Amino acid sequence: MKLDGSNVQAARVVLGYVAPTPWLSSEGEAALKGQSISDETAQKAAAAALGSAKPLSGNAYKVQLARVAVKRAILKAAGGAV
Repeated sequence: MKLDGSNVQAARVVLGYVAPTPWLSSEGEAALKGQSISDETAQKAAAAALGSAKPLSGNAYKVQLARVAVKRAILKAAGGAV
């Protein structure tokens, strides 16, 4: 994540262990670009990142776990800015 003050200038959202190969989420990146980092922004970006997730039978709960992990990673990458 590259910040310009508190606004996101550029970001990469990549999820590992959710698909056979690392999953690059351009939707999650777009939700962050130009935004000020906040809990709400991180939550929206995480939802966008997992918007097209298609869980297998019996593991749909993992989508929510991934959303939380992405949100936390965004906040941490921004230095804990809230």
